[in-house]
Amino acid sequence: MFLELTKKIGKPVCVALYAAFAALAARKKPLPLLILLGLHGMEYFTEGRKLAAQHGIGRLEALCQCLAFGFTWWLPIKKG
Repeated sequence: MFLELTKKIGKPVCVALYAAFAALAARKKPLPLLILLGLHGMEYFTEGRKLAAQHGIGRLEALCQCLAFGFTWWLPIKKG
């Protein structure tokens, strides 16, 4: 159930969060955006890099996917 929901709405939710947090950052409140980037960046080192190597995905692509979409891109690959 959660995996199907992640596949359907995960990426749009990430885009919406980035838009909202970027608007806050433009109003001199960057902390939510920095936290989101930090969490997504950590996902690259904990899961994204390993799964990318296993599935022939480049490191830069995996990093960009992690930063942009967090677990919503790698979880379906891992569970797939």
